Amino acid sequence: MQFALPELLYALFALLIPVLVHLFQLRRFKVQKFTNLAFLEKISVQTRQSSTLKKWLILLFRMLALACIILAFAQPFTSNENAKNEQPELVIYLDNSFSMEASGPKGPLLKQAIQTLLTEQIPLDKITVFTNTKTYLNRSSKDLKRELTAVKYSKNQLGLDAVLAKGALLFTKNKSDQKYFILISDFQGQQEQMNLIENSNYQLYLIPTKPISNSNSFIEDVQIASQIDNYELKVIGKTVNEEQDSIQLSLYNGEKLIGKSILEQSKGLKTSFTVPKNESFTGKFVLEDNGLTFDNKFYFNIDKAPKTSVLSIGDASPYYLERIFTKPEFNYNFSTLQYVDYKMLQQQDMVVISELRQLPNTLINNLKSFMKSGGSVLFIPAVNGNIISYNSFLDIENLKFNSLSSNEKKITDINFDHPIFDEAFERRVENFQYPRVNKHYKIDNQAKTLLTLEDGKPFLLQKQQLFVFAAAISSENSNFTNSPLIVPTIFGIGKSSYKLPKLYYNLSRKSELDLNYSLKKEGVVEITRGNKTFIPYQTKQNSRLRIIFQDLPKMAGHYALHDKSDTLLYLSFNYDRNESNLYYPKIENFTSIATFGSIKASLESLKSGVNVNELWKWFVIFALIFLALEMLILKISE
Repeated sequence: MQFALPELLYALFALLIPVLVHLFQLRRFKVQKFTNLAFLEKISVQTRQSSTLKKWLILLFRMLALACIILAFAQPFTSNENAKNEQPELVIYLDNSFSMEASGPKGPLLKQAIQTLLTEQIPLDKITVFTNTKTYLNRSSKDLKRELTAVKYSKNQLGLDAVLAKGALLFTKNKSDQKYFILISDFQGQQEQMNLIENSNYQLYLIPTKPISNSNSFIEDVQIASQIDNYELKVIGKTVNEEQDSIQLSLYNGEKLIGKSILEQSKGLKTSFTVPKNESFTGKFVLEDNGLTFDNKFYFNIDKAPKTSVLSIGDASPYYLERIFTKPEFNYNFSTLQYVDYKMLQQQDMVVISELRQLPNTLINNLKSFMKSGGSVLFIPAVNGNIISYNSFLDIENLKFNSLSSNEKKITDINFDHPIFDEAFERRVENFQYPRVNKHYKIDNQAKTLLTLEDGKPFLLQKQQLFVFAAAISSENSNFTNSPLIVPTIFGIGKSSYKLPKLYYNLSRKSELDLNYSLKKEGVVEITRGNKTFIPYQTKQNSRLRIIFQDLPKMAGHYALHDKSDTLLYLSFNYDRNESNLYYPKIENFTSIATFGSIKASLESLKSGVNVNELWKWFVIFALIFLALEMLILKISE
């Protein structure tokens, strides 16, 4: 006979209590004989002997009843010799991903599963349990109670293939028919992998946990839609089977409430907020919905906007650029083609190619690399420039100069809806003194047109971070630089070119951060949040510092990047939203897999599989019998 809770057997020492009580009740009587009562002496002795016997029987039955109750709580069981010889093994996978936050009939799915595992008898001495983050190898039931209560939700979710592979490795190499693998999960998003769960090496039990509701709303992304004057933040939400028609969204700067908005289902859960550019903004969006909680907060950070760095490359510095790109908004530099510092080029926010007749391959390659890293380029062609070299660069955005037209054209249309003109005009101007161009290039394009010629052809267009004029704008070819249009156009392009650092990072993805920061030879940067500090992986090269985030940090929130006591910048991290898209496969479609509606049902099946006979019920019955006998004796003795 074995016990599931052998530590309770120490309570058997409590059997000494009724014995001691009984002994203290025994008293020594002094015999005093009376002559007139001598005839009763024989009857008295007989009565006393009978009373003593009854007391000992009552004591015995009480002790037996108490012993049976204690043994019942210790949960005794037996298993046959075959089960013992084969050494049954049990591995349990407990899904602690964020989707297990969903509410079940008795609380969050994860907490409900843990509570059941802690209260139900597991018919084995040693059990292995693993989650998405930790493994508890060959633990006793007592150890599991302490460790499982400390299990927390994890941003990681193992795919079914990984779960099965890991579970198989946790079994011993002993050949046995009694190997059991229990999967406790909601199987959220695992539909395509359900055909994987077939294995002849162990008995597989699936326990799908089902939430009361599969509705959820969450913030999927935050973007900067415009940065001409202030930052316009575009908030993109998403809903899954949401029952609410509208959801409240709040914006915080640190702990200070900045504004609120109502997200409506009919509008696709999209809205926008405006925040100033002249200050640092440690932002947090808070969504109020009835679904999961981990995705109701979205962290982001915007540093105070520094000067926009602009490098102009040409034969001579254009006078209009010097007048437009002035301090304090800009840090403007000019270089001839001969003296271009390509390291300096990579550190700019925008590069202006000012009417170079030909682009050498070295410049083209560096410009392409610069744009791939997020930089902007304003391309102004020269009159009678080398179209082949131009197109060699423009093909990065699938643009192409075809031919040069010598027909004079006016610039007659302005795209007032483009962000660079947001603050330039109070109203749409119809009676405008439009500038002209003498010669212009015809462009094959699928791009945004900012300025259009009178024949409908583009004069200025944009494709991602590339802005392209269709003609030279120097005074020999155009009066554009003398028109009122030059300032809002060039200034708007310059302000939109500032390379913002990432608003946030995804905790489930490898991320890199490049800084123009010269770190001392033995120095390292640290990342802190509250009283927690860690050193990220980092590499140094000249005045550049690259920081790589992969396994750390683990929690969403705001973090500070430090070099000793100096704070370099703030970073924001968010959990991946894969767990937010609640979709549950229909387990019943997989008839070849043993499925159970509850953990309790699977353990009952497991007990029969390992030939376990529970005896606690018999001990309860015997306890009741002994109590009944005690009561019977007491009744008779009255």
